[in-house]
Parts: sequence; C-alpha cells; structure tokens
Amino acid sequence: MSAATTATTATTATTATTPWWSTDYPARYYARSSTPLLGGYPSVGWVDVKLFSSKPADLPAASDMIALTEDEWNARSYLSQIIKDGKVQTYVAPTATDTGTSSTTTAATSSAVTAT
Repeated sequence: MSAATTATTATTATTATTPWWSTDYPARYYARSSTPLLGGYPSVGWVDVKLFSSKPADLPAASDMIALTEDEWNARSYLSQIIKDGKVQTYVAPTATDTGTSSTTTAATSSAVTAT
C-alpha cells in the first residue's frame, strides 16, 4: 500500500467515526430556550445532540444554548425549569396573599443547573 493510499484510508476512517456535532457543538448536552413561558421567562428545552443522526433544522447554534456537563445533565429537573440570567433555574411562582390576590413581589428562582 502506498503512502498516499494509507493517508486517504486514515482520513476516511477518521471522518467516518467523527460525529456530525463534534465541531459545531463541543458539548453533548445543552439547555435551550423554549416555550411556554413561566413567569415571563422561557422554559427549558433539553438537547442531547448525540441522539440526532444529522443536525435538525431548528437546532440553535451552540453559542445560543447553555452547555451542560454530564453531571449537570444527569441532575436536571423536568418541573418548572426556566432560563434566567444565562442559567437554568427552577421557577417559583409568586405566593398569594390571604386576600387571594397575587403578591407584588417578584417571583423567586433557585439555581438548578448553572452553565460552566
């Protein structure tokens, strides 16, 4: 086998094993803004890019999403998650007063997963 054939074979093997997302999506896991809104904040859409055989047309750029580590992905919650201040947080609705009206205080959030 010639050197040129060996180089071509090595390049083909590398291309075949490199996932489509490895260049544009350096992390495997992401959180993205989604709907419906909770308290005026976008809810969270969870993305594992490895699940797709090719890039979905509606997948935002990696820079428009929050990259997550595997530990953050495994610790994620599915209830009342919002994106606020560039982080995934748990939305806590405003509490009602004993008169039955909504409180005028801002809804609290707690940090659920933060981007690293």
